[in-house]
Amino acid sequence: MADARAVGIDLGTSNSAVAWVDASGQTTMLRNAEGDIITPSVVLFDDSEVIVGKEARRLAHLYPDRVAEWVKRDMGQPVYSRPIRGERLPPEVIQACILRKLKADILATVGPTAKAVITVPAYFDELRRKATADAGEMAGLSLLDIVNEPTAAALGFGEALGYLSPLGKPLGEMVVMVYDLGGGTFDATLLRLAPGDIRTLATDGDVQLGGHDWDTRLVNYAAEAFRQAHGRDPRDDPGALSRLYATAVEAKHTLSARTRATLRVEYAGLTCEVPVTREAFEEMTADLVERTAYTIRQLLAAAGLQWSDVARLLLVGGATRMPMVSRRLHELTGLTPDRTVNPDEAVARGAAIYAKYLLAVREGGPAGATFKVTNVNSHSLGVEGIDPQTYRKVNIVLIPRNTPLPAKAVERFMTKTEGQRSIVIQVLEGESSLPGECMAIGRTVIRDLPAGLPKGWPVEVSFEYGENGRLTVRGQVPGTHREVVLDLERDVGLSNEGISRWKQAVASTAGFDAFENMIQEVLNVPVAAKAVATPNSAWSSSLAAPSAPRREVPPIQSQPMPLDAPVVSGPTPARVESPLPLGAPLGSGPEFPSHGGAGRTAGLDDGAPTFVPLADAPPAGSNPLRWVGSLIGYGLSAAVGIAAGYLLISWLFPGRVPRFW
Repeated sequence: MADARAVGIDLGTSNSAVAWVDASGQTTMLRNAEGDIITPSVVLFDDSEVIVGKEARRLAHLYPDRVAEWVKRDMGQPVYSRPIRGERLPPEVIQACILRKLKADILATVGPTAKAVITVPAYFDELRRKATADAGEMAGLSLLDIVNEPTAAALGFGEALGYLSPLGKPLGEMVVMVYDLGGGTFDATLLRLAPGDIRTLATDGDVQLGGHDWDTRLVNYAAEAFRQAHGRDPRDDPGALSRLYATAVEAKHTLSARTRATLRVEYAGLTCEVPVTREAFEEMTADLVERTAYTIRQLLAAAGLQWSDVARLLLVGGATRMPMVSRRLHELTGLTPDRTVNPDEAVARGAAIYAKYLLAVREGGPAGATFKVTNVNSHSLGVEGIDPQTYRKVNIVLIPRNTPLPAKAVERFMTKTEGQRSIVIQVLEGESSLPGECMAIGRTVIRDLPAGLPKGWPVEVSFEYGENGRLTVRGQVPGTHREVVLDLERDVGLSNEGISRWKQAVASTAGFDAFENMIQEVLNVPVAAKAVATPNSAWSSSLAAPSAPRREVPPIQSQPMPLDAPVVSGPTPARVESPLPLGAPLGSGPEFPSHGGAGRTAGLDDGAPTFVPLADAPPAGSNPLRWVGSLIGYGLSAAVGIAAGYLLISWLFPGRVPRFW
């Protein structure tokens, strides 16, 4: 691998870009076959070929049913949101077509030794990350890993200022915020930069917010003006709508340079010119900017920092060129937005740097890299169970989001019933306390427990989360020699067989026919974890834990869970520890303490109260004294009600109600 070339791919919602590390060790933007450094993320499925890029975008309004764009927003879904020629394609397959085009450009410039890193929004969950990795696999890329876009942008910034070498002479240690507003997603990340050390502090984002939303506001504004003028709506026709979007994008770009623009709308032989001012545009999209402002305020609070702690605010993504963005950020933070690295290039350059870093680590261990990168997990990881007091499903978080990676967490639970023979451990990703609002990313079972095991027997679950995104889940039952290990390496999304079959279609030089022939065959192949990603089904764990300390569970309106569902407690969140040393084997560094408290196991033997499952509770009315007491109570209540009713009627109708005295 010594001669491998490091390549970074910014797989964007609206546009994609590629950078590589040249022989001098510097990043260079790679030009595509058309001579551009930006490739539109648009795919046209023609009869005889699949067209990607500028030409596909140009033809989008002529063949709207053959064109796929904004696909990144659908990553993690079973199929793309719009049918292509009447068929539904998985979004990762469409992304693979874009990556195949980029791969051809890479081979033409860099050669066959290219090893790539693909970027994803920091707030992508595991299903979306796996789908992105699958797209790279189907495109035939030699994929090293995926990396968060803000982290990549910070690496690009660090290269420009000399932060990537301990011998460099940067400005000194600083905290920076990366504000990444792309075409379809928004990310914000806080990082600490020091010579030779890039450390992520916290990340947040919105995977359904980007420049496309600003375009849509202009589209609706112009369409309403056309409808009022001519009584017809261009949004009713896919071709006219596609042309209108192209016009809106041009107007948005114009309004970034000038204070006035005109949208020319053509539909059904009619024309309407719609003027729009920058002031009006900013007014109709002010709430979108405020959504980003809310996110970065939340991010700062999560990191426990003030704006005075942030030295620089780095802008990434083409949508940050809108004047309203820079102005609002300056008002909010007091910082002047920084464009040291081109917003369109920063992510790709940083991804190439990260690829070089991974190659160096693989060849020579930690000593082979001139700098160190520490990431955080963007979503919490936990175990599904049932609260012993409410018997409702809960998500017990073991590794909270924004924990430095690699990390380890340990939690103690209890068996639920007498003589329990198996224990199910279901792994969740998400912030909600309700498992149905989280994503199930894996499941393992401890089987064949010894007969006669008492209820409340301890069960230990540990999570080890590597910096490469690999999660190892261990479950063991002390004193029984029963243990299970589950390695989750983005174990969701399409099955290996499905990826292999789609890879054949993506690699084919044929047009849509190659995909159409595969659709029914592949979509009928069982998908590894699509069902897992939906609100949790009949899978149920069988862990029980004490009721103290308690986590508040929000009230829900659903029915109580079945009696055979898992039972766990709601312990306090884990304390965030420093990450393991770079390159150290998992499990060799500091751990999260057990949630039960330092040096204390959260089991029945720690003084926590026991509980009685509903199945074991005596049926209502089985206690004679309780039955008699209830009967007397009902009788007294009835007598008081009758008396009150009689007095009320007597007062309303004096003289008409017979007296009993």
